[in-house]
Order: sequence, then C-alpha cells, then structure tokens
Amino acid sequence: MDIYIKNEPIENSAKIMLDKINWGFTQYTPEVYAKLVYGKKGFDIEFTVFESNPLREITNHQGNVSGDSCVEFFVKFDPENSDEYINFEVNANGAMRADIRTDRANYKHLDLSDIEAMKIKTDITDTYWTASYTVSETLIKKYYPLFSMDKCRYLLGNFYKCGSNTAHRHYLTVFELKCEKPDFHRQEYFGKINLV
Repeated sequence: MDIYIKNEPIENSAKIMLDKINWGFTQYTPEVYAKLVYGKKGFDIEFTVFESNPLREITNHQGNVSGDSCVEFFVKFDPENSDEYINFEVNANGAMRADIRTDRANYKHLDLSDIEAMKIKTDITDTYWTASYTVSETLIKKYYPLFSMDKCRYLLGNFYKCGSNTAHRHYLTVFELKCEKPDFHRQEYFGKINLV
C-alpha cells in the first residue's frame, strides 16, 4: 500500500488512517488520522486524535513524549541518498521530540531552534485533539544536504499513535510493523509516500 500526497491546502487533503493495531494491544484503539501535504517551501502535517483527556505530562521539547498520548511521523526525506530518518514525536501539549537517526540507538537531537521553527500547534476539545507543524525545505536541507523540493518524488516513512505510560498502552500505525515487540524504529517497515 502506497500513500499519495498532493500540493494542496491541508484542509482539502485526504485522511491517512492510522488503523493498524500492533503487538496485540487491542484494548484501546482511538480513531486517528493524519494529513500530509507539500509545497515549494516544505511539508505540512496534521494529526487528529479522537480521545478525551489525553495524557500530557511532558512540557519541554526533547522530553520523553512517547509515554504521553503521542502522535509521531518517522520519515526519510531523501531515501535515495541517505539512510537516515527523522522521528517527529508530539504530545497534546505541543512538546516535540525530534532526532535524526539511522536506528533506535544511533541518533542526534535536532536543534531546539529547528523545533521552534516548525510552529507546532495543538488544540484540545472534549472529544478530540489535534497537532500540526511544518517541516520546511530549509530544515530538511540542514540534515539532508542533497535534498530538493523540486526533485523530491517520494518519501519513506510511517505514522504512529502511541502512549506507553497511558492507562491503556496502544500502538497504532499506517503501515503494519511485524517485529516481535514494540519498536517504531524499524526502517524495513516504512512505506512509500508519493508526491503527486
């Protein structure tokens, strides 16, 4: 299954459903979808999560937000020239963890100025919450020097919803992970995201 994204306003874009339940955690499976669009200046992403009172203890960037109710986008922006991916993890407070990695163990934090430049926005209602941000071409080129929006035809990645410290652990994804235990840092399960 491939994903196709367009150069269009994000409100017009198709929903990317996070409907794969991983590792048997079936007790809690909130409805979650992402939207992803691109333009000359980069990528806009927005998550919508239908859950009330999300766990949101972490308030600082680069904290352990995956323990909270968290939405994540792991992506290889230049898969033909680099083995590295970036993990963008955001809780309902708008606190983000972001690293450039080759795998779970080998990573470097993105600079705080890069995270602040993404203009993270969150909104919490009684029944759902949203998180959105922008990843600019300037930021991408800082970590992928050969990247160009004009030449970009596809990404490799996955979208996640998790909460390892919530009342009911859960691991929802777009592309299914077939490893034995919870581990989002598995590039072999990234799917293709085509720019059309």
